[in-house]
Order: sequence, then structure tokens, then C-alpha cells
Amino acid sequence: EMPEIRDPVHGAIHLSAAELAVVDCPVYQRLRNIKQLGFAEMTFPGATHNRYLHGIGAMHLAGQAFDSAFADAPWLEGADRTRLRQMVRLGALLHDIGHPPLSHTLEELLPRLEALPGEHPDPSIQATHEDMTMAIMTSSDLTDVINERFGDLGLEAEHVAGLISQERPIPDDVYRVKGKFLRPILSQLVSSELDVDRMDYLLRDSYFTGTTYGN
Repeated sequence: EMPEIRDPVHGAIHLSAAELAVVDCPVYQRLRNIKQLGFAEMTFPGATHNRYLHGIGAMHLAGQAFDSAFADAPWLEGADRTRLRQMVRLGALLHDIGHPPLSHTLEELLPRLEALPGEHPDPSIQATHEDMTMAIMTSSDLTDVINERFGDLGLEAEHVAGLISQERPIPDDVYRVKGKFLRPILSQLVSSELDVDRMDYLLRDSYFTGTTYGN
């Protein structure tokens, strides 16, 4: 029986044991203490919701969006379908793990890129929460959990990071099925002008602020 999380917005959300292992990582659990809307609760007292549940909600929507986008794609089946669907769900789940306390409010206090692992064109530039997300996903204990738990699918943390940032150099074959290069559409489900992140927070923020905006 799959673990279940009760969400006031989407209802029952089911996670696999492997996904639960990711959620249980300290770098994800810290999102319980990061408010979705910063200081907005000073005006909207109900807006005390956090990035933890938002990520889980976005993951839930990612699975639905993937199923809808590829409902009429008989060429995408079996292991390829399972791997890419899981990749999209993880991308949505983890898209916010680099946020500092109070979300965007304290982003100006993040370190310079030189403090993060890897090579950067200009190390003197201040890191964004997206940069922090990439660092955590690919150079932390979370990386090992993803690689170990999803290795049987041929899925690695780097592959998930490649959906959040299309600029990340990942071999094309990771996202190619039957000659079709799927990285752009998979990435758009996770990070674009109309992605599962936005689909979730429009509903979630309106619910907790008591407004109708986003419904």
C-alpha cells in the first residue's frame, strides 16, 4: 500500500516508497519551515502554508499533467514511460528545495556562485534559489538517495536537474524515445510560463489567503 499525504487542496496524494525516501531527506524536510508567501500572513493570517506541501502538490499535478500530455502517445510505453513520468514528478517535487527562509524575501542573502560546487561562467555572481536547487540536487545526500532509489529505472539526479534547468549539459539520449526528443516538453511541465508549480500555487495561495484569485 502506497503512503498517503492528506492535502487540503488536492485531497489524498499517494507517494511511492522511493518518493517518500526523498521527502524524508533533511533537505526536503526543511521546507516545512519555509513559508510559501513570506510575510504575506501579516495581511492574510491564513497564509502560513509552506513549500513542503506545495512541492508535494506540484508533484501530484506533474503526474496528472504527464498522463494528459502523453495520453495519445502509444509510442511512449513500458520502462520509458515509467522513467520519464517519475522524472517529471521528482522535478516538480524538488523544484523549490533551494529556497532560503521566507522564500524570495531573503534571496539577496544567498552566497556567490563561487561557494557552490561545479564550474560557473562568473563565480562572483550571487546565487539564485535555482542555483541552490541545482547544487542540492546534484551534490548532497539527496543526490545519493535519488540515484540509489531510482537507479533501477535508469534515473539519476542529474536527469531530474536537467528538467529544472534546460541549460544543464545532459546527454540527449536521456530524454529521447523512439527518435523523439522530449526534454523541452518535459521541462515545460516542470518549469515554464504555465507549469505544475504555477498550477499548484495559484490554487494553494488562494485557498490559504481566502481569496478567489487563481481559482
